[in-house]
Amino acid sequence: MFAIGTENLAAFAVTMAVGAVLALALGWFRCKKAGITPKRILLATVLLPLFTAFFAHLLYCMVDLENTLYSYSFWHLFMFWQPGYMVYGGMLGVVLALVVAGGKERMNLLEQFAPSLALMIIAARLSEGMMGQGYGEYWFEEETFFCRFPFMVYDPEYEGWAWALFVLEALVALVLLVILLAKKKTWAGDGMLLLFGLYAAAQIVLESLRRDEFLRWGFVRVEEVFSGVVILAVLICYCIKAGKGKMVQKSLCFTLFLVMAVLCLLLEFATEGRIPFLLFLDVEQCYAVMAGACAVIAACVLWMRSMGISNAISSEKEQFV
Repeated sequence: MFAIGTENLAAFAVTMAVGAVLALALGWFRCKKAGITPKRILLATVLLPLFTAFFAHLLYCMVDLENTLYSYSFWHLFMFWQPGYMVYGGMLGVVLALVVAGGKERMNLLEQFAPSLALMIIAARLSEGMMGQGYGEYWFEEETFFCRFPFMVYDPEYEGWAWALFVLEALVALVLLVILLAKKKTWAGDGMLLLFGLYAAAQIVLESLRRDEFLRWGFVRVEEVFSGVVILAVLICYCIKAGKGKMVQKSLCFTLFLVMAVLCLLLEFATEGRIPFLLFLDVEQCYAVMAGACAVIAACVLWMRSMGISNAISSEKEQFV
């Protein structure tokens, strides 16, 4: 039933269902512990699966709108039970569901459900592998130690081994889940921002490594663009939380992020030999530099967050005095 390397709808459905149940149970437990109103928790539990599936499918179709309208119809945009989902669409659905369900407690609800979203991302990425997606480069040479799951998966269609990139994507989400569960209490909403920022930073290079049916606009990979937009939004939110002052540090942080984002864009085209002044880098070196740039972007998120934490601590001290 759980064969890897072929499309397996049953395994996909089971993995997603188990992930959803565990994510909702974790969120319910954390919300009760945080003292959130039971009716708010119940409403969030009802809305989360619906909003997540709806917006994951809607954003997927919107990105590929021309093909959707040509192959199906306008109403296919809203048929969230049909195939075609995008992780960032699901993440948007989670945020909207929690905002709608939370009322005045929405920020606390976002905070408590942040680890649940990380858990759901793990399930989504593993489910991708069950549908024959989330593959990296193919290996057609002599088999090595890595020609086995979870490092690689065998694709019978191409009769070759492919790097199991979906496992690495799930592993990144697992690390973020541990970080969110272990992090110290700061302010409501910080966990969700931290998850979005760090996940998007890692996804830039991970998306570039994909060799499957990823979404694209011409030569541009959609999830890389969305990742950059998400990180910018997270930096702006943290910047607002940091309050007034520290303009030099904030400017440096935004500048460093923009420089690294442009570098990632150039390296994306450099892997195909489209940037003349980067031709001295081979493909592996391009990805190594891109991974380094993404690490710097993640550091920018943590840097701006630290300014927000400092401001929150200062505000608490002033209130205490």
